[in-house]
Formats: sequence, structure tokens, C-alpha cells
Amino acid sequence: MNKIYDKAKIEEALMHCGYADTLRALGLPLFLIEYKAGETLSSPVLDNPYFQIVISGTLSIYFIRDDGTMYSLSTGGEGYILGEMDLFIRNKNNVFAESTGKLITIACDTNLYRKELLDNNAFLRFAASTMAGKIEAITNTDAVYSTLQERVLNYIRYKCDNGILKGIEKAAFKLHCSPRQLQRILNDYTADNI
Repeated sequence: MNKIYDKAKIEEALMHCGYADTLRALGLPLFLIEYKAGETLSSPVLDNPYFQIVISGTLSIYFIRDDGTMYSLSTGGEGYILGEMDLFIRNKNNVFAESTGKLITIACDTNLYRKELLDNNAFLRFAASTMAGKIEAITNTDAVYSTLQERVLNYIRYKCDNGILKGIEKAAFKLHCSPRQLQRILNDYTADNI
């Protein structure tokens, strides 16, 4: 992640942003963030207190359930908005946003300017509109189920402290499989040096 504060580059990005008028009307300091492919824009473990609008590039948004099931919620490109929910709910769920290539966003620090953003009616209408669109898209999307092998890896990566699985029977219960199935998968992963 690379933050860019160059006023000329910010102004150029605003010229390519469909929400430039809304952002300019806020009168708050804006900056650009450049992400490389595979970098995380937001996650439950990442403190990234920014309202962001994608200027260029694409991202993937996915959810990790308690049983390790991972499914795609959305993909986004130019104009996609992130961080509006964090203005209202500080509780981080299991939603991840990851760049799928070089990605540039225009951003505002919501920790520093939370009050100003929440006091701006035009911005609140804008944020509510984007959240309603996301909720509609999510409710119309069918989740793709992961294989047990994928769920085990996701469970270890995202649900186990320090990536260490403790307690086969407890984990098997959460993963909705038998302890023998889980042990077999772990043995295969060990044999494959995963």
C-alpha cells in the first residue's frame, strides 16, 4: 500500500471519478492509495480506517464463515466504494477486500474526519445509496460452496489463533465433517508440505 498526497495527481483522479462533486463538497483532505495485486484493502484484522473509491483496477470481496467456508460476495472496479459501513459499524465481520491487480483509490481518513462525514447530509445519502446497492447485490447472489479441503485451509488461516489448529474434534464439528475426514486432509496437507 502506497499513499500519495500529490495535489495534481489527486485532482487528476477526481476528474476520472464519478463522485468528484460529492467528494469536493466535503472539503476534507483526500489522498490516493495504490495497491499491488493481492494486497488487502480491508479485513477483520486490518485497521484501514478509510473511505475509498476505486479510480482504477479491480478488487474481489469475499466472506469467510466460522466453518472456513469462503465465498465471493462481489467484485468491483472503477467507482466501487469501500469503507462506508465502517462509519456506522465498527464491528469487523469476516469480510475481506483484496486487489486483483494494480489498484488505485481516492481516500479520506474516517478516523480523523468521522464527525464531518456523519454531519454531511449529502454524503450520508450517498453512503446509504451505495450500501443499499450492495445489500441488494448480496441478497441476489448465490454463494458458491467450498470443498472441505478449501474450508480446512480457510479455517486454519482465518479462524485459528496464529494459524495453528488445536483440537481435531472441535475443529471437525465446526467444519461439519468427521474427525477422521479432517485428520485425513491434514495428513495429505502435511505430505504435500502445505
